[in-house]
Amino acid sequence: MHLDRLHAIHRRHLAALRRSPPTIEFYRQSLIPLERFMVARGLEPDTDHVTRLLLLELQEHLEVQGLQAGGIHAVLRGLRATFRWALEEELIGEDPTKRLRMPSLPREAPPAIQPDEVAACLKTAVTLPQPLRNRGILLCLYDCGLRMGELLALEVGDVDLETGVIRVRAETAKREKGRVVPVGIKASRAISNYERRERRPAVGHIQTLFLSRTGEPMTKGVLTHLMYRLSAANAIPRSHTAPHAWRRGFAVQYLRGGGDMFSLQQILGHSSLDMSRRYVAYLPADLQRQHLRASPGDRL
Repeated sequence: MHLDRLHAIHRRHLAALRRSPPTIEFYRQSLIPLERFMVARGLEPDTDHVTRLLLLELQEHLEVQGLQAGGIHAVLRGLRATFRWALEEELIGEDPTKRLRMPSLPREAPPAIQPDEVAACLKTAVTLPQPLRNRGILLCLYDCGLRMGELLALEVGDVDLETGVIRVRAETAKREKGRVVPVGIKASRAISNYERRERRPAVGHIQTLFLSRTGEPMTKGVLTHLMYRLSAANAIPRSHTAPHAWRRGFAVQYLRGGGDMFSLQQILGHSSLDMSRRYVAYLPADLQRQHLRASPGDRL
């Protein structure tokens, strides 16, 4: 079966399970390096030609091309899930990823933006075009922990500034798990100022909250470019200003400020508490201070 055909069937299966468009796209993107690698070697990108040895050679090729361990892990993770599903559906006779070892991932936690970096970005953001929108976006990301897709899909009616909540609609959330997220006073004020003084939709029926300079809904490319400019202007690593780094930064500071793990799970929309616990890895100094205060040994 051609890999394009395999993904088409897999895509319908994922859609039936109500998986989000980004999730479905992830599986498609994981197949692309394999397809290109097979074509470059003169092989038809067909499941009959995919073997464990071929996948090992693909992994080595990706390493030579400079892809980091996390990127290679993502590609292989997507391929493994696709081929396991195909075997269960009897679309293939053998799973080529069955004994495939995944590359080791670095133990350090992914980057999270720091408070001083947030302050620097906010200062720069108001010097760029659409300053009120920029400030509203940054405070919304940092104060609510939204994913990039959730932020860009926000509509005016999703934000209730009177009660201080933002509604993340199911169709825009990961795994279509809608939720209500609290929003602080500063972020609420920034969103309100943007709506009243700067938001100008190109046509009246556009309900998307954050718009581009043309009055059209803001795209991922526009947001990515904004983050790049903030990074370059303040000599901040680009990985620290990526939208998901703001989500991590929110989680870390929420816990550091006294927030509990259970409410963090609800705010972030995690399906399990284990996913939220990962952010404890960002707090070694905080854990050390707590241990000094509560050390059983020191209390002997």
